[in-house]
Amino acid sequence: MKKLIIILAMAFGAASCNFLDVIPEGKPTIDDLYKTHIQTDEFASSLYWYMPNRFYFQSSLEICGGDMMSGFYGSVQYFKWKSMVYNNYETPSNTYVAMWSQSAIKYPAGALVDYRMWEGIRNAYNLIANADRVPDATEAEKNLWKGEGYWAIAYLHQTLLEYYGPIILVKHELSTDEDLNVPRSTYLECTQFISDMYDEAAKYLPETHDNLYWGRATKTLAKALKARAWLFAASPQVNGNSEWYGDFVNPDGTHLISQTYDKELWKKAMDAAEEAILQGEADGFGLYEADDQGTNDFERGYNNYRAAFVGNDGSSMFYNNIEHLFSYNNQGNISYNTKNMAPRIGYSSYSSNGFRGYFVPTFDAVEVFLSKNGLPMDVDPETKDLDLYSIAPGDSTVLLHRNREPRFYAAIGYDRGEYDINGKTIVLKCHRGEEQQNDGNTSNEYQSCTGYYVKKWVSKADSYTVSSKSFTYNKYSYPYIRFAEVYLDYAEAEAEYTGTLSEKGLRYLNKVRNRAGLPNFEVSWARVGGTPTGQTLIDAIRRERMCEFVFEGRWYFDLRRWKLAGDYIQRTPKSWNLAGRTTEEFYQVTDVYEGAQVRTFETPRNYWMAIPQDQININPNLVQNPGY
Repeated sequence: MKKLIIILAMAFGAASCNFLDVIPEGKPTIDDLYKTHIQTDEFASSLYWYMPNRFYFQSSLEICGGDMMSGFYGSVQYFKWKSMVYNNYETPSNTYVAMWSQSAIKYPAGALVDYRMWEGIRNAYNLIANADRVPDATEAEKNLWKGEGYWAIAYLHQTLLEYYGPIILVKHELSTDEDLNVPRSTYLECTQFISDMYDEAAKYLPETHDNLYWGRATKTLAKALKARAWLFAASPQVNGNSEWYGDFVNPDGTHLISQTYDKELWKKAMDAAEEAILQGEADGFGLYEADDQGTNDFERGYNNYRAAFVGNDGSSMFYNNIEHLFSYNNQGNISYNTKNMAPRIGYSSYSSNGFRGYFVPTFDAVEVFLSKNGLPMDVDPETKDLDLYSIAPGDSTVLLHRNREPRFYAAIGYDRGEYDINGKTIVLKCHRGEEQQNDGNTSNEYQSCTGYYVKKWVSKADSYTVSSKSFTYNKYSYPYIRFAEVYLDYAEAEAEYTGTLSEKGLRYLNKVRNRAGLPNFEVSWARVGGTPTGQTLIDAIRRERMCEFVFEGRWYFDLRRWKLAGDYIQRTPKSWNLAGRTTEEFYQVTDVYEGAQVRTFETPRNYWMAIPQDQININPNLVQNPGY
């Protein structure tokens, strides 16, 4: 059977420049890919270039999750996430993200790079089929390529499933005589297929890699992503959601989303998470801890959490290969994010030079963090009756910023709070006319629209020299999944499945809390009557995830699978009064200035992206997502 020809030019272009060097001159063929282990390994590594960039705020949709935002400035052509929440710019005939299709749709100017994910799947199948024919390859190399092929098939399908809902499954390398006008598979069929592919990948992938291959797939990565897939499948959005998806059917009447709740899906997620935990711990993965642990639990938690993302000492290069199971390493995009997250330094008045500080935390991100006692602020007896938006007598900031957990201070930059940058620790001054804020003109682009700054991804090593207008950036990797997630996956799945947490579930949850300097979960909740159960427990674990993964893109997916995205994204975001010059004037809650833009997040429409209309027109069996 004749196979569809791989688009070699795209495969080569996606790979590193070194890949071009190993292909013979003249017109390349598929056979050229498998002549030597060097060529094949370059081809295998090119599969990673089909993975979406999830950490570049001008193009990443994960910003549309409620924990980060920019101000009014910026059209949807430059900020792709805005196409999902403002005026419903995202439509089937005007899509801003080219993941499903690259054919007839005329994407707007500045649209997100076209990832050609189906092509990546096709190339992965071809790699699996041909790995054994490479004459000078070792068995270890052949196994790695096969494992990476199965992993890429699973991951690319999983990514499409996360963004679009039920997809068309590609179960083999397609032939030219096959009927391609097939319907979408059900969500559970998609999940099972992805799970099976990860199982196949884990058979071949190595436990770990040396530095030369760091960043490529491992057994633990495959199993961790499998756990994530089942967690999604068990969640309220797609587990028995007849409210939203009762009419979401294929032409033959097949429901694409299960109409009845299946509790056992949580058990699948629970078991998959434990499998990933056991594999990862045996292979040396775990939670990163700082070299300097400090002298008390608060210092230890603060230092640990900071170091997990930007390193121990503010050095110029940090890659967390202990906790980060899969991460992004494009330093151009990472440094651009840093430039726009870090607060302005070195200027006494508004300037577009230097760090810009207009990619900032929302109030939701600030409010979600726990108290110093490891409880929600509205539950902790020490804080629940306080007016958190008031200023204590003689203080310089609001009670909302006091007595919080270490992760809050490691992640959030707030007025009169400490901030590490430019080789030193500064105190942020965010009132009107002060160095980190503005001149009172809300239409100025480079300023915080909420009064807060991201601290989590900014290192003390990040600096700007005013005289030369030059930057120095700390290098780090941005995690797409880290080991903390599988611990919290297990805890959430067990809470949903049993209504409580076993000793094992508490142990996994407490690993994450203890690394962050917090007491054990049960110790904290003993202050208010004991460890919660049922929905209170579930809500508490969801909050743990939101605190731990703030500014990592996980809110985008978690809030959707919990059916809570509309609650966070539809409402007008809040801000401090940026025109205020005094402490009392500044600390007045107002609305974020968003210009003429109006948030119109619609349920269920905005939970998934639109399938391009040209694809609907081509395939009569392909149905559109609800709401479009």
